[in-house]
Amino acid sequence: MLFTASLAHAQSPGAGVAPAPAATGAPAPATTGAPAPAATGAPAATGAAAAPAAPAATGAAAATPAATGAAAAEPATGNDAMAARLAAAEKRSAELEKRLEALEEAQAAPEQDDSKDLFRIYGFVDVGVQRTWVPENSGLAAALPQANATNFVVGNLNLYLDAQPTDHFRFLGELRFTTAPGGSPVPADAATLPPGVVGRTTTQPYGTFDSTAIALGSPTTYGGLVSIERAHIDWTRFNLFKVRVGQFFTPIGIYNVDHGSPVLITAAIPYFITSRLFPTRQTGIMIYGSTFTGPWELGYNAYVSNGRNEDAPFAFDDNRGFGGRLHASYEDPGKMALKLGASFIASSSRDWVADYKVGEFNPDIHATWSFQEYTGAGDVSLDIGTTRLRAEAAVVRVVYDEGKRQGGFGVYAPDAWKTSTYAVAAHRLDFLDMEPFVIGAALHAPFYGHDTMFQLGGGLNFYITPDVTLRTQVLRTIMTALRDQPPGVPEIEDFHTTSALARLILAF
Repeated sequence: MLFTASLAHAQSPGAGVAPAPAATGAPAPATTGAPAPAATGAPAATGAAAAPAAPAATGAAAATPAATGAAAAEPATGNDAMAARLAAAEKRSAELEKRLEALEEAQAAPEQDDSKDLFRIYGFVDVGVQRTWVPENSGLAAALPQANATNFVVGNLNLYLDAQPTDHFRFLGELRFTTAPGGSPVPADAATLPPGVVGRTTTQPYGTFDSTAIALGSPTTYGGLVSIERAHIDWTRFNLFKVRVGQFFTPIGIYNVDHGSPVLITAAIPYFITSRLFPTRQTGIMIYGSTFTGPWELGYNAYVSNGRNEDAPFAFDDNRGFGGRLHASYEDPGKMALKLGASFIASSSRDWVADYKVGEFNPDIHATWSFQEYTGAGDVSLDIGTTRLRAEAAVVRVVYDEGKRQGGFGVYAPDAWKTSTYAVAAHRLDFLDMEPFVIGAALHAPFYGHDTMFQLGGGLNFYITPDVTLRTQVLRTIMTALRDQPPGVPEIEDFHTTSALARLILAF
């Protein structure tokens, strides 16, 4: 359901009515478009030569029989004809005055124009069930307390705040309501550790005591965080040159921009996105636009931002991030749609610490790790009839600053090349409005243990109504190490996981 808040204004005069300000004294034109027949035995109705009984304050001319809709009748003569014309003129003048007042009120208050949607709220929600099978007592099992158990879940609850109070300016905000951090692993109090245990994580309670509760029977409140997915103001005066300021999704590829559950093919987001191989959101300023050349639409994005900052949405120094995207689209309605894109990102990231030392008044503010990264990516989207193909690939170069590598205990992240890709194929069937799909993905990066990941899966979508979809998916993941281990170091065993999920998605 779409909620629209708008203000109504008075309607302008209807079709076929020519408003004339009463004070001008100009004659009112006939609405039939035919010349008015001359009246016999009466003075011409010019607005100035009317009989003394005519109210001069109206300033409106006497209407001819054509204006009264009685053109087919025989013309009247004498005083009766004059009285009829004066009565018609008075009625016409009163109607025009009322409509003119309404028009002037609407012009004096343009913000009450109901042709604009001043503010709209819409969004989507997905709920369902899932299970992930991982090796018991593994590092992944420690990071996912919900693993190896079947769970009913609320996946996403996203609201869009869409406002366009004036021409060429628009605000778009997207909020996601989450249950985090409830149930997330957090460090336990060291004082509570049993003998022989040097560290422990436990789940953070989902419910929190509410000391402000008035009802004695509800002292606990349940809830989580509100995530700002995006919030930006756009200036859209020209198609070829638009400006966006605020927090926006990095314009790279397909899934990162069209991330909402209703528009995706798969139930699970590809690891291409969730691996955070590149910054998925940025805060800054972007220019973008598009134009047509023949059957092709050509577009661009270019931006400067705070860069990637894993610890905060703002920058710790003046090293900016920047990037852009070029794309071309071709569409033959009902037959084929093709979109090609290429993206580039140059960004930096670092942490921020302040060390206070005995005997020193000022703290030592610095970074313990910092790096630069350069990302190149390409994507293709192809629809042929009811068959949909999507593919993306990215290459990332990471270079650490001298002495600022992440890690510890003798293990530090190296300068590296990282690559990632995925491909999805889906075909819509008439039978039950189903859409089977398959997906394959791969990622290679110098992790501390495994350095390569492969994924293979598939699923079935059911399009119940235009606003309700059921997506199902099974995904098999294999983590392996392709690099040779140094002499004396045991080979790293492959790591396998399987996930199954179903999501009922509703857009509103």
